[in-house]
Amino acid sequence: MIASATLSILGLVFSSFCMKKVLNDNGSKQFFYPIFIFTIISLAFYTYLLMSSYSIKSNFVIALLLTFLILNIVLLFLMFLKPAHHLALILLPLTTVSVFLTLIFDYQNTIDKIDNDLFLHIIFSLVSYGLLGLAAIQALLLKFQEQKLKKLDNSSLSNLLPSMEVMEKIMFDLIVIGFLLLTLAILTGAPFVAVETFGAGLQKITFSIIAWIVYSYLIYQRYSSNVTGKKANNLAISGMAILFFAYLGTKILFTIL
Repeated sequence: MIASATLSILGLVFSSFCMKKVLNDNGSKQFFYPIFIFTIISLAFYTYLLMSSYSIKSNFVIALLLTFLILNIVLLFLMFLKPAHHLALILLPLTTVSVFLTLIFDYQNTIDKIDNDLFLHIIFSLVSYGLLGLAAIQALLLKFQEQKLKKLDNSSLSNLLPSMEVMEKIMFDLIVIGFLLLTLAILTGAPFVAVETFGAGLQKITFSIIAWIVYSYLIYQRYSSNVTGKKANNLAISGMAILFFAYLGTKILFTIL
């Protein structure tokens, strides 16, 4: 298990270094993609080993690692469709931190069996979180870009990013698709918490609905008044923060309690 974690960390570090070269020189993509794909495979295997040995419900760092695994897989496919390579500049270091956390965390020795009836809900949830998580990272980069433009600061990172118009379009594309999948996740998960009076499942779907309302408002504003800039970025980040608490915060809370 340690060897798998080490391979994942080395792959993430090499991918991070390669990504800067990719953004400066498109020809470097031929070196980046094999390393990044190998990293994702190593990360997936390490996540599988952890999930096979410990409970994802009682060990929130495993849930965090699984979230970042989905984010990286979504980013890999996204990079073949859109100029979204810059998102890796934030995602890869965060993923590295999540792997380190799994190495120092004191696990509870319990194992869960996933109900087959929940399979669709889990798939919809993870992919929607991945898309909306990438949208939140894009929003953070947009806020950074906006600040640099206001200060006329032509930093090296700013030069690596696409134009703000391109970045905003990618962000809203991610939000719309992620929102549709989040809707399906809520609909497929609601029947399983309908009988609960209090519990992690009920808390999770409650906060998911709140996030759904935030994204609904953002999408409505986008297509009714073409909202962009600071307001759109803040809503995208707020929606993901609520989802983050719904998914991981409830695990942390119920672990403590």
